[in-house]
Amino acid sequence: MTDLSVRAFSREEVRDHVEAFAQLHGVRPEDFDVDFMDWWFFQNPTHEGLLAGVFDADKLVGYVGFAAQHLRVKGRRVSAAILSSAFTHPDYRGKGLFQRLIRYLVEVAGERGHEAVFGWPNEAALRIYLGRLGFSALFPVDRSARPVSFGPLGARFGKTGVFVAACAGAALDRILPLRLGRHRYEIGPASEHEWEGFMARVIADADCMLERPRAYVRFRLSRPRREYLEVLLRDERGVLRAWAAARLPVPGEPSRLHVGDFLVDPRSRGALRALFAACAMEARRRSLEQVYTIARSPRIGSSLSALGFLSRRSTTPIVAIATSGADLSRYRAWEYRDADMDMF
Repeated sequence: MTDLSVRAFSREEVRDHVEAFAQLHGVRPEDFDVDFMDWWFFQNPTHEGLLAGVFDADKLVGYVGFAAQHLRVKGRRVSAAILSSAFTHPDYRGKGLFQRLIRYLVEVAGERGHEAVFGWPNEAALRIYLGRLGFSALFPVDRSARPVSFGPLGARFGKTGVFVAACAGAALDRILPLRLGRHRYEIGPASEHEWEGFMARVIADADCMLERPRAYVRFRLSRPRREYLEVLLRDERGVLRAWAAARLPVPGEPSRLHVGDFLVDPRSRGALRALFAACAMEARRRSLEQVYTIARSPRIGSSLSALGFLSRRSTTPIVAIATSGADLSRYRAWEYRDADMDMF
């Protein structure tokens, strides 16, 4: 392994390495989702993605990449790199390949002007990020779910279990109801002008918020072989007060409506409850059993609990490293939701 080298891929050569990518993932080449790789790293509207591989001579033995995104941090526009898709060949693990790849990506991110590099590691990689690569743990992530169909929760206990679960669900709905109130909702995209005004109000109220230009939202909801919904919540005058992007389950996934991101106009009382009432209605209409989302800030977590969501803390935190001496503490106010990284 004296010829190990790290370099970036061009978009044109990615499909030439499908067999190697598939082997790293442990799947057949025909089952490897190369369309997703092309979409995420090369079609992102920031046009600042990077996919890098480590090679033993001409053999691909590991890869990782990032997609660039922009945030508003206390009114200042900041560019950051979001790590995604790290894999190494089983025969080469424990030899420092992962560290070489991450260091390469951090170096390139700094050269491109990205202030920080973020990632959400698994448990095995966490100690490497924190111990050897100099990353800092920022905050944990809460996975939250609210059943909308309670009977299936008790199905394993037969008819009695279904009945008890349904009764418990009815009680929860009475105590912590999801209601539209005076709001109404629709499914579909907002106009460019309306979206810009809505986002301006949301960003003005946030200490740290991912920018979401309409072009980015369109891109984010176009992942190959996925079906998405945009839920628009309006007040009595028809003004857009809240928005959610949700994904329908693919075969083999739990029966849930996955709300990847949601935004609420800070001037709107009751809009968060009404927004998730709309999501619950869409879940029921599609015979799904729950609404699922992710949040990490105490404020959002508390708000979801008040709506009857049950939360489970992630086993690993979001980690980050500054590329230019930036103050990472500013990102602790980032109200991370799922669409901020590639977990949608």
